[in-house]
Amino acid sequence: MTTSNRTWWLGLSACGLLLTAAGVDLALAQDGGDGDEKKVLEVGKWYPTLEGGLQLTQSSYSDNWSGGDKGSIVWTAIVNGTAENQIKPKINWNNTLKLAYGQTHQQSVGPNGERAWDRPEKSTDLIDYETIFRFTLGGVVDPFLAGRFESQFQDATDPAGRTLAINPMKFKETAGVAKVFLDEEDLNLITRLGFSFRQNLRKQFVVQPTSENPFPTDTTTDSEFTNDGGLEFVLDYKNKILEDKVTYTSKFTAFQPVFYSASDDFDMLLDASNFATSGIDPDIKDFTTVADLDWENIFSTQITKIVSVNLYLRWLYDKYDNSVVPVFNEDGTVKNASDLRVATRKAGQFKQTMAIGFTYRFL
Repeated sequence: MTTSNRTWWLGLSACGLLLTAAGVDLALAQDGGDGDEKKVLEVGKWYPTLEGGLQLTQSSYSDNWSGGDKGSIVWTAIVNGTAENQIKPKINWNNTLKLAYGQTHQQSVGPNGERAWDRPEKSTDLIDYETIFRFTLGGVVDPFLAGRFESQFQDATDPAGRTLAINPMKFKETAGVAKVFLDEEDLNLITRLGFSFRQNLRKQFVVQPTSENPFPTDTTTDSEFTNDGGLEFVLDYKNKILEDKVTYTSKFTAFQPVFYSASDDFDMLLDASNFATSGIDPDIKDFTTVADLDWENIFSTQITKIVSVNLYLRWLYDKYDNSVVPVFNEDGTVKNASDLRVATRKAGQFKQTMAIGFTYRFL
């Protein structure tokens, strides 16, 4: 691990500990230090939750509308579920599923003033499943094993406009220790520290865009597989706030890679004859082992049984998407320069959505 990466990880650990302490202080302050009764699970019984929702915003204008406005339709469908089981007195099994997909349809105004609907563009896309086995041995910390699968329904990153289904696919296995600070009906604070192995399976189009052919239509693909491993810190927090009217859920994750299987491919990339003119950052290899940060916050409130308001905030720092590896032509030149440029994100990414929609809790 380089000095820079060690500094990153120390900073991330300190940040995680500060967040944990802040969460404990906030929870105790809200509950006057006493808190509610500890949540007790019946051994062998499932405690599932499942909710689905649809959020929709729509507007439309006639061809002679003078305000300059453009019509739009924005829709998002979500499914959130959990299932927890104290399968044995000393083994807790917890599962979390998040699914989301949405599109934006925008009106455009042609040269003759006529309005037409453009092709819909994806606005939200998520497939996220996590399962955790926590060994509740009654000690200071609990050993745990965890697995996670992440993907999206539609990969629309190709500059030529081609799409792929369920791509990329990311798998993660983690082993370590967990500390439960709070475990009540509406108040939870759990941290985890462990070592994770990650595998990435990504399909890529064989024919890449070039200056001579910027919009290829060939949809033939091949697959690339990479893996890495490193230290991971996770903080999960959930609480009812504003007089129990709003549910606040927060998840902070820090991952510091210590090895990456495609390092040799990036050494070859630096030697490619067209590297200097490809627009790829010359320090791209170093980006693959920079720490990843992910902070997700959700505020939700149920106005009626089916009408809800949701505010979603996410800040993500992933300097390089390790599922993308260099591909070379037979003459040794880099073939997928556009994919490598898209996978490089030097600054943090921020996402915010706020919606009023219909949500129904099945369980």
